[in-house]
Amino acid sequence: MAEVQPHWAEQATKQEGVLLGLLTAAGYAFFTLLPDSHSLMVAWPWVLLWQAALGVPLLWFLQVLAYQRRVQPLGNGLDGVVLLLLAGLAISGTVSAFPNQARWYGWALLGGLAVIYPLGAWLRSPERRWQLVQAQGYLTVAFVVVSLGVWLGTTLVPEWLRQATLSTQGLSLQINTDALELRNWAPFGHQNYVAGYLLLALPLVGVLALQAKPQSRWWRSRPFWLGVLLLGLVDLYTTFSRGGGLGLMAMAIALFIGLIWQQRQASRRWLQMGGLTIIGLLVIALANDRLRRSLVALSQGGQGAELAYRWITSIVGWRMGAAQPLTGNGLGSVPLWYQHYRPAWAGREAEWIYQLHSTPVQLWAELGIWGIGAFVLGIVLLTYWAVRYRRWWLQLSVHEQRLALAIYLALLGYSILSLTDFQLDNIGIGGLLLLELTLLATLLRTGQHQNPPNRLRPRWALLLVASGLGVMMAMIAWLTPIHRAWWAASDGFLALLEEPPQWNRFTEKLFQAQELAPWQPYYPLQLGWNYGQRGIETETVEAQSALLRTAIAEFEKGIERSPYLEFGYSNVGWLYWREGKFAQAATAFAQAAQLVPAKRGNFLGLGLALIANNQPELATEALTLEVLRHPLFITSPAWRSAPLAPFYPPVLQAVSRRYAQLETELPPTSAAAEYVRQIATVLQWWQGNLAAAKDRLSALPPSAFRDLLEPLLTISEFPSTPHEAPHPPNVGQLFLRAWYDERNRLLLLETAWRYGAGTTINTEQLQQIVRSLRGQNNPLNWLRSAAPAVGISYRRAGFGVNSRIIDGPQPTDFFIAIDNLPMVTLFQALWPDNVFLPQLDQALEGDRHHLLNALKAQERHRVP
Repeated sequence: MAEVQPHWAEQATKQEGVLLGLLTAAGYAFFTLLPDSHSLMVAWPWVLLWQAALGVPLLWFLQVLAYQRRVQPLGNGLDGVVLLLLAGLAISGTVSAFPNQARWYGWALLGGLAVIYPLGAWLRSPERRWQLVQAQGYLTVAFVVVSLGVWLGTTLVPEWLRQATLSTQGLSLQINTDALELRNWAPFGHQNYVAGYLLLALPLVGVLALQAKPQSRWWRSRPFWLGVLLLGLVDLYTTFSRGGGLGLMAMAIALFIGLIWQQRQASRRWLQMGGLTIIGLLVIALANDRLRRSLVALSQGGQGAELAYRWITSIVGWRMGAAQPLTGNGLGSVPLWYQHYRPAWAGREAEWIYQLHSTPVQLWAELGIWGIGAFVLGIVLLTYWAVRYRRWWLQLSVHEQRLALAIYLALLGYSILSLTDFQLDNIGIGGLLLLELTLLATLLRTGQHQNPPNRLRPRWALLLVASGLGVMMAMIAWLTPIHRAWWAASDGFLALLEEPPQWNRFTEKLFQAQELAPWQPYYPLQLGWNYGQRGIETETVEAQSALLRTAIAEFEKGIERSPYLEFGYSNVGWLYWREGKFAQAATAFAQAAQLVPAKRGNFLGLGLALIANNQPELATEALTLEVLRHPLFITSPAWRSAPLAPFYPPVLQAVSRRYAQLETELPPTSAAAEYVRQIATVLQWWQGNLAAAKDRLSALPPSAFRDLLEPLLTISEFPSTPHEAPHPPNVGQLFLRAWYDERNRLLLLETAWRYGAGTTINTEQLQQIVRSLRGQNNPLNWLRSAAPAVGISYRRAGFGVNSRIIDGPQPTDFFIAIDNLPMVTLFQALWPDNVFLPQLDQALEGDRHHLLNALKAQERHRVP
């Protein structure tokens, strides 16, 4: 035995789980290059694949521990970051209000953290570290090729061809950077993810270019890697990511500081190359039109829509973390809690999301002090070892010194982007970040000549491995029914796509999924919506009633599992209303209005329920709030008939009075005050008070709004003789000429539609307008009493993405807005944008509280 033991120990040292390591690398590379991978991660069967892929690092960790009987720590304090994350995971996954979601995402976190220890043990030699950097370099080559190729082939070239067909002067090579769908999304599915990966990957490509030897083959040569670096920067530019631009600027500034610091030691050639590199990075960063506009807006004290979006999400994250600082709310809890903590002044901006667009904010919200502590500790340690570079960096070889600098540069650029986005749930980005952190930890240990820890006794090593396997088996047993549910639901949703739809199979599979994963709100919400939609479309009274009852029951289950989601309350409210359960409908609408006060239809539904429940005073308040936030509704033909007709005069009067008060309450120069002045002017015109409207309009600055309304104020004075269409087109004048020029009416209305609606002309709706004009004697009277109606339904865009399951259809609200057709087409510009007017929503908060508190008081005193 004495002769065998040393040989056994030598073999155990060599046993490093290479096969499992290669499988881990294959999973990372696959999800890095798979087109639209980030979205597919929440679709069947890809969800099973990535969950299995994240189990491989855990097996790799346990295999290395079993054979080597030790775990190579990160060292130098970095293991404290891991321990804080594990503590936060254990605590929040136990006491979270949504523990199942926390365990689901906790499995992913465990898999990610597990990979750094066997990888760190494998990277013990410089040769292996360089092999890993080269492998990552070639993966970056593939990433850039896939990214540009897929984006050009599926997005940009089709857009150029579309422009060519619309243009009479040839191909117009223009990219609207404000159009999200035109930015380079490939392969991850969103431009910010692509930018984040490139910020991490390109510095390593730069190191490969610096270290390339003159006699190398072309695929290892300096020109090759420089070409990859340049193409990668082009790829980064095509994302038009502001966070990516900021990260690139941070890299350029860091390189500039480093160049100044090393100018005495560096050769003139290297100084010139470094200067050109810095200038190139700054040019690419500042060529980002979206970034330039944001910087200008910030310098002028303003904020764009996306900055407001991120400000709102940051407020929500702070409130979430502050509510549970010691335990956190649990991984994956953001979409479930979001609307509960969303401020009322957010209006219609950022109504629902699945992540908070800031890594520290997300960690604080979901893991409390454990998450933000890990983030801060990591930044502090990395900064500390950068300052204390003499203790380790000078002892490395030249090429590893450059590697360490490149990793620091990559982490700096990515840390800037991480302040504006959360990407750690992306396998490609998370994998590359862990790879670079492990490499840096290894370089820190190597530079300080730190030795591996002593081996554990076989008994303790076996106990730890057995415990790890036990945890894995328990987790697999817990995950199995969830994946069975996902598969069943996916099959059920596919049944709806068949011709004809297989309703019975859909029902069977979705109910099966509910039984297997009873904590998941997505399945009952989809059942409730599909049953409700089918019930609304069914003509048979008995069948309709049965379908709606089932839909209501399923929505109630979904609300129980996700009680802070406006979607469930608003849609079940409409079903209650259809079923004649007006008290329940009022309660549901009130809850929906409390979660998202500015969403259209919630206060209308509440008003209709209160009317039916014989509460006219409260109904008037609710309808007034609907019109105050969505004044276009006052022009709706729905006011011409019951049950709204009797409420039209008091609501119009209350709205006009409240707008007059708001004009004095709001800061005169604010966007909200300008909006209120414009709407108040339109309301004067709508009521026929033309003199008052003219006086108000003359006090407003010239604008497209004024150009449209001014002709409509002279309708009684307009000559009856036909005229040429004005140039440039004025929608108000075009409409009035069409009114008096019956011969050219259709052509003039088509032109007015094109400029007013900004959309393709709907021939059928245009004919409706033409027919309704016949026999009318006054344009304004026609608009108020005879203009045709149009029903507008609202699709819940992103419902699947925000629910973290995209297999099912995107629902539409059961609420259908009955709008005045000319008002939403020809005169759309009369109603200025009101998505984000925080001062207006703050001013209306007291009105909302008064109504909702009155409803709560009545509910408390209601006799059972």
